[in-house]
Amino acid sequence: MTTTIAHSRRGGRWGRRKKAFTLTEVLITMTLCGFVLAASTGSLLFLAKSTKGLGNYQEMNMASRFTLEDFGSDARMTVDVNAATATSVSLEVYDSTGGVSTVVYAYDAGAGTFSRTAGGATDVILKDVKSLELVYYNLYGVKDSDGSINPLEVKEIQLQAEMQRSVLSIKNTNEIISARFMMRNRSVSS
Repeated sequence: MTTTIAHSRRGGRWGRRKKAFTLTEVLITMTLCGFVLAASTGSLLFLAKSTKGLGNYQEMNMASRFTLEDFGSDARMTVDVNAATATSVSLEVYDSTGGVSTVVYAYDAGAGTFSRTAGGATDVILKDVKSLELVYYNLYGVKDSDGSINPLEVKEIQLQAEMQRSVLSIKNTNEIISARFMMRNRSVSS
């Protein structure tokens, strides 16, 4: 009885080589995967910074709009100015009942906040404020340039501020310069 063994092409040296990757193929694949991963990580970090920065700009813009709306409303309804400095102002304002109430706006440089106090309640209306200045004008539109603010002569007021927030290592800045708000209900000395 004769036995023959059929030789297959799958066996032997060629079959084992086709079933696995060589070290060179694995290293090339890992290097290419590393480049793709590095590029995608950089893109994702850039996208995250951009998205956070856009969110910061939107929040600062909305906060400044609401602040200017409240500040402008109170300034236009002002009957008298009790005190005025470059960083705070105390106003006598007509309220919703037709009476007069005191409203104080003050900037706290240490905390970086701008707040409004009315009826004993203080609300922080701006956060992350880097600098703030209140500019006063008299009846003739002349700015108090020497820093001596006479509350009796104030007829217009302007708010100038700079807000700043940080995103990772990037700082987002929002500049606020209001219009001059005329104190319509206020009589001034000439």
